[in-house]
Amino acid sequence: MWDDLALGLARTGTPCTRFVLYPPADPVAETVDFDAWQHIVEQKPDTLSGWRAMFTGLVRHLRATQPRAVVTSMPACNVIVPVAVTAARVSTRVFITHHSPAATHNPKLDRLDSWTGRLACVEAIVSVSDAVAASLAHKPAAYRAKSRTIRNALPEAVEAAIDRLRKPRPDGAPPVRIVALGRLTAQKNYPQLIDAMALVEGAELEIIGGGEDEAVLRTRAAMRCPSGEIFFSGHLPRERALAIAAAADIFVQISLYEGHSLALIEAARLGLPLVVSDVPEQVEAITAQDGTRCGIVVPLGDPQALARELNALAADPWARTAWSTLALRIAEEASNAAMIARYAGLLGLAQDR
Repeated sequence: MWDDLALGLARTGTPCTRFVLYPPADPVAETVDFDAWQHIVEQKPDTLSGWRAMFTGLVRHLRATQPRAVVTSMPACNVIVPVAVTAARVSTRVFITHHSPAATHNPKLDRLDSWTGRLACVEAIVSVSDAVAASLAHKPAAYRAKSRTIRNALPEAVEAAIDRLRKPRPDGAPPVRIVALGRLTAQKNYPQLIDAMALVEGAELEIIGGGEDEAVLRTRAAMRCPSGEIFFSGHLPRERALAIAAAADIFVQISLYEGHSLALIEAARLGLPLVVSDVPEQVEAITAQDGTRCGIVVPLGDPQALARELNALAADPWARTAWSTLALRIAEEASNAAMIARYAGLLGLAQDR
């Protein structure tokens, strides 16, 4: 997302560089381009003196580069950067972004964020959905006054790739193909999906993604669906994952929480019927601007309810076609051009000072 935003801003005449506090542990898996991304220290600090050195390095970096604006991501950066800008005594304006509900953050960082977000250098606080913005209701009034919502969108190249992959969905014989995309981690709530699949007839599930819960989920799938209706594809390059999703009939994402899921936007642009969890961020994500609900919502913790919806879709190609048409409305409204324009306009506040 940040690579795409930087390139999109550059096209509007706003030069944009990218930096992280420290490189990820696995830059290959994270597909980090170190020609594009700078970093303050070589690895994540593991001592107090290391954190102090990183903070000092960040202050030096800000004094040397004196950017007009910095857009931050991740809870720690949201806290550290405003303090560093203040310590550096530069005119840089800071734009904090929240990509998941505040309750999912470290409580100590959340409390610090309530203070640092009120510093004078912080121009605006961006949430990727209204539901995420609503999770900031416990913040002080001066913090909430800076709140804005800018929803996520796909990179232009991914939009074009999906448009090439999208094709009419045949009313073929079973098994109907269900796809889920995302890390194999607790947030994505895969146990409920696996348990539901044990009650679904005439369908197969392919889960695309890797993560720390893979072994546990594979064992659960083998126990619940011993006939092999669930397949794990592991972590795949985005192009390959999209090609698999394009051949599916239904997309399921029953996460415990989200911000504004890019995987859901990808599925919507592919024209897949959307089945999502009944949490505010997900309901908002499948609701069109005129209030039309463009996906199916199921309660958390209820595999039977999820199975009922999947069985109904699997048995009714006409229903899948109807929900596919509605999903495309979500994709049309989540355009890359609109997201870039919103960020460019917001950052213009800093450039005009």
